[in-house]
Amino acid sequence: MSRVPKHVLKLLSMVAAYDSGNGVTFRAAPRGRWRLAEYPRCYAVQAHTFHPLTARGLLEVSGDDPMAVPVAITAAGRTYLSGGTA
Repeated sequence: MSRVPKHVLKLLSMVAAYDSGNGVTFRAAPRGRWRLAEYPRCYAVQAHTFHPLTARGLLEVSGDDPMAVPVAITAAGRTYLSGGTA
């Protein structure tokens, strides 16, 4: 699998850091952004940043609330971060 851009890798790292098994929540923010609710400071990403990670099976995005989206890192995502192949 090819490497992902740095800003996409940062998103994967942030989810991994704050996902203790139940996932994390991203809340809708202005200008097409999503803000990580569990992060004590402001960490926000553009919505399109999730697409490369979900397409590769590294993140799982679920839920039907348009203002708060649950996101969880997959086993493949953790393997990818540890330097393995996924």
